[in-house]
Amino acid sequence: MKYWINAIFFLLLISTVSAEPLYQSKSDFLESKVYRDKVELERPTAKLKQTNALKSTSVASAPDIEVTFTSASPWLSGVNHGASSFGGSLGSGQNFFGSSLTDADLIPVQIIFSNSDSTLCQTFRRDLGYASNGVGVFPGTAWDMSDPGTPRRLNLCFVEASSMATPNLIWDPSTNLGKREYVFIMQSSYDGTGMTYAGDNAFSGASSMDILFAYWPDITTGYTLLETLPATLDIGIFQIKNARVIPDSTENRFTWKYKDADPDHFNLYAGTSDPPPFLMTIAGSDRSFTHSSLANSTEYFYFTEAATSSDSVIATSKIVSGITQKPYNEMNLLGYLHEYNKYGDIWGYTDNGIEYALICVRDEGVSIIDITATPPVEVGFITPSTQGVDSKDIKIYQNYAVLINEGDDVQIYDLTDITNPTLTGTFTPDGGGAHNCIIEGDYMYLIGNHGTGGLEIVDISNPAFPVEVGEFQPFYYHDIDIRNDTICATGIYGDGIDLIDVSNKALPILISRFNYTGSGAHNAEFTSDGSHVFIGDEIGSSGNHLRTFDISDPMNVSLVSELDIDTISVVHNCYVIQDTLLVIAHYTLGVRIWNIVDPANPFEVAHYDTFLKDEYSYQGCWSVYPYFAPGKIIASDMQSGLFVLETNFATSSSCCLNTRGNVDSDVGDNVDISDLVFIVDFIFTGGTAPLCTEEANVDGDAGENIDISDLVFIVDFIFTGGLAPSACP
Repeated sequence: MKYWINAIFFLLLISTVSAEPLYQSKSDFLESKVYRDKVELERPTAKLKQTNALKSTSVASAPDIEVTFTSASPWLSGVNHGASSFGGSLGSGQNFFGSSLTDADLIPVQIIFSNSDSTLCQTFRRDLGYASNGVGVFPGTAWDMSDPGTPRRLNLCFVEASSMATPNLIWDPSTNLGKREYVFIMQSSYDGTGMTYAGDNAFSGASSMDILFAYWPDITTGYTLLETLPATLDIGIFQIKNARVIPDSTENRFTWKYKDADPDHFNLYAGTSDPPPFLMTIAGSDRSFTHSSLANSTEYFYFTEAATSSDSVIATSKIVSGITQKPYNEMNLLGYLHEYNKYGDIWGYTDNGIEYALICVRDEGVSIIDITATPPVEVGFITPSTQGVDSKDIKIYQNYAVLINEGDDVQIYDLTDITNPTLTGTFTPDGGGAHNCIIEGDYMYLIGNHGTGGLEIVDISNPAFPVEVGEFQPFYYHDIDIRNDTICATGIYGDGIDLIDVSNKALPILISRFNYTGSGAHNAEFTSDGSHVFIGDEIGSSGNHLRTFDISDPMNVSLVSELDIDTISVVHNCYVIQDTLLVIAHYTLGVRIWNIVDPANPFEVAHYDTFLKDEYSYQGCWSVYPYFAPGKIIASDMQSGLFVLETNFATSSSCCLNTRGNVDSDVGDNVDISDLVFIVDFIFTGGTAPLCTEEANVDGDAGENIDISDLVFIVDFIFTGGLAPSACP
């Protein structure tokens, strides 16, 4: 009887199947926060020569810097230029233009904003090479809070830029990149005149100045300077660093680093209040604590203190929190490592069966990490010949690592001894530095140099002597991809996206150029067959998400879909794997994976959130490398380092997703009517096929074609309580 019921149901179902496509692409662009400039391209960088090739410990030993702005409204923010705190806008003076101070000199500081109590400051002109330009006024005061009972007033300096507004010797940043009115917080006691730094140059002379902190301010859109008072900016210094929480459903793992020898013990604080109460004392050799049997979906706060045997506190961590929940869908965390302050690109390398992550440590070099080990362990480090040059991108050529620096030569290192990479060769880009590259065959395709900034093609078949063989320079390219001698290059400043024929390396030829309204195209990634390209928008005004373009006819390119997870989040790099999946580094949304079997109708199948703060902008997951064994992915988080991840659905070649029968866009949820409609549409109207035929092959003839018997099986399960589809092996 039940089969007759099912047959009747089929007839009714087939008669009501919509003629509309199962998935609809977005039809209008969504507005999000606009960043009008890509800061990292214009940031001058002090070059501090190292005397040897040993790994510098400045970043490894640097304390955590945490900044808190307190006011009735969030009128003050900052421009992210890769600094360590306050959304990437504030960090040590050593890592801006340079400073005579080291990390050991950093002290806690409080800035009190005021309409009545101001500070006389020496000013500097960006358009005059950062030469001093007289005494200006800052609306507030700065204080050394090392001893809160007797704070010491500090000198301040700031920058003005005629390109942004007419200099007026008043610190009055706006919502337009803060008018580039950078603030320098000095170590010296306030002189009352603003004359201490008269005659100095804040760029070329920075290394002889006592700059504690450098801050690139911005006024939050919709607000005005000093809109609500009182207001303070508190800068905290924490010698117990890299504190973070890895959450699970009923527990949190709290981890930290301590640069000195083991203390006698750590005092651990944990609880649902901020600050949390004292919980227990743990051994001085510990660097983690698992807080178990917790309430689910609850936020817990943590910090720790290093103490002597008499319980005298010698160092503290900042307060961090985690919400008891699994921060992933269809992905598991295999391991992580967080040793430094800020990170950039990541790439993978395999040698003698051992898998390594190479992760850029901004302004420091590249950390080489054995991810076959549990937990992952750093086994080597690449230190550029010049420090402070913003090591941004890393790629592999044979057994060589190719390091791209924003402010210096491309450097090629021999990885034969993974524990001690040796410099083999260098290449000087047209502009002295570059942003990114891809390597295909024996060629490095270099972009984002700081001359014109377009494409340089370099023969690296002899890594000791790289040779430029061609170039194409229409405007600044920020990222590229290549398929079959066709390059897709993105003009991040709204110039458009170029398709370039590089079959003749000496004479690249523009095939076509396309664009979209309000573009800020950051990266490009071809589908495996080259018929479509994914374009990630990072700074445009029409939505900072991924867009899919059909380029099968390069002279008639069309937008076919948009991958917009959260309208105010920002997307970064992405890579295609297994011909069917797009792995995305999505800044504050972590790692996202989308099914792109039909590029016009993509849907998300997995994610892992590496950045659990409830914030947006240019923080979190910078990049991913998904080319190890199927299912393993490594990711770099700008604030939290290396994540080694494994997907649940890529561990078996015969099972591309999770549960058989779950074939539509809600993969990972229960088998339901939408899955049934999907299969009916496929069988009877030629609709989109499931990612894997095995996914819909849920009955006894699994492995054969998807047919009516599979449909009967699912209907029986949904409507009459029949057998459930079998799980993937």
